[in-house]
Amino acid sequence: MLANNANQPVKSFSSSLCVLLQLLFCAVILAFLFPPDTSSAGGSTSHSGKTGLSSRPSTTVAKSTTQQSLVISADLDEFSQNPKLLDRILRGPHGYFRFINEIFAEEVCVRFRDDLGWIPNGNLHGDAHLENYAITEQGRGLTDFDDATIGPVVLDLVRFGVSIHLACRANGWEEKAEPIVHSFFSGYRAALEDPGLTIPPPELVARIRARFTNDRAHTLAAREILMKPLGVSRENFTREIGQFLDQMAEQYPELPPGFFEIQNAGRLKIGIGSALDEKYLFMIEGPTKAREDNIILEMKEVRDLHEISCILLKEASPERPILMQTRLAYQPYRYAGFVIFALSKGDEKDKKFWVHEWADQYHELSNRTSFQTPADLHDIAYDAGVQLGLGHPKSIADSYSNHLRGRLLITMAELQEKLDRTISDLTEQTIAAWQQFRVEASKRKTRPNGKE
Repeated sequence: MLANNANQPVKSFSSSLCVLLQLLFCAVILAFLFPPDTSSAGGSTSHSGKTGLSSRPSTTVAKSTTQQSLVISADLDEFSQNPKLLDRILRGPHGYFRFINEIFAEEVCVRFRDDLGWIPNGNLHGDAHLENYAITEQGRGLTDFDDATIGPVVLDLVRFGVSIHLACRANGWEEKAEPIVHSFFSGYRAALEDPGLTIPPPELVARIRARFTNDRAHTLAAREILMKPLGVSRENFTREIGQFLDQMAEQYPELPPGFFEIQNAGRLKIGIGSALDEKYLFMIEGPTKAREDNIILEMKEVRDLHEISCILLKEASPERPILMQTRLAYQPYRYAGFVIFALSKGDEKDKKFWVHEWADQYHELSNRTSFQTPADLHDIAYDAGVQLGLGHPKSIADSYSNHLRGRLLITMAELQEKLDRTISDLTEQTIAAWQQFRVEASKRKTRPNGKE
């Protein structure tokens, strides 16, 4: 544990934050100006497995476009320790698709390796799919920027396209999938052509917001139910993240002195793609001492992205999602920052987390239950396309953003047929991999103690 970090002066932490953001700024500029080295895409790689439930499973795969490239084993220890996660993956191919984001992204790198030398690098969401589209009382759009990075824009375009196909199949609208994907592309092109484009929220967003409650006491109680035991005392937890709390107090001097004082905290164990990442929720005092004014923050471990060969920012750096969400989100998070610490005994190295506010009302779409008609899905797809079309080329310099938008429009025209073909093919490959996973998981459940 890094108790000494909590005693460092606020000024020192703020200086470190500035230096780190400056370094990331330089990396971003270089990433936009120079294409990635694609010589390793499609080559063999080897990744050492990590241990512990908070680590991603080792998913070393053959870098090929065979039907096996998206297959993972159902015999991973993580599934034995987290049966709820396994059940969610087994419910349908979209859950499986969410869990295999990194090997899916690498498969896209492989399929476009001959084009990577000229496809522009952009701000990538990194995990663009329908169930990462969320509605809050203040905003809407693709959220959850844990895998956000810089790289070829086809990674986001293909991933969201496959998500559309899987959602259409889940709802019995398979024949609507291709037109809805083209609606997504239409929104993307519209935003590239007009960087000032604004569109009204989809009708589905309004329907969901109409169900929101203004009862903050109920909302806070629901969030506290999600807080599982920390594993350490709250005092230790507070001491470890004191660096973040002090830095926020300095960044927002207009707020009351006790605004960032912790009232409650716990482990967070939800999600599919992030199910194996270490996460926490904590409640801070807010503008007054009244409980109804408390604010919820989420702290998520930042994972490295080294299994994705064609992206440029791969390190487990908390500055990566912090910066990328300011460029990609319709409404960037409040109180975004980072913490470097270790809570668990036996940690081999410091852990890095990024922190942001949780909205009072937060609803993520479900590909099975959220869409009443294909028109609902069509509108969400167009809206997500606009969001990515605005965010992908956004940079510090407007002149370069304009240049990049032009290049992206050319990319869309040149690669339209290949994008359609890849999305269709990877949809089938994802379903086949999920079916194979389901068969293996079923066999595993019939063994005593899950073992042969």
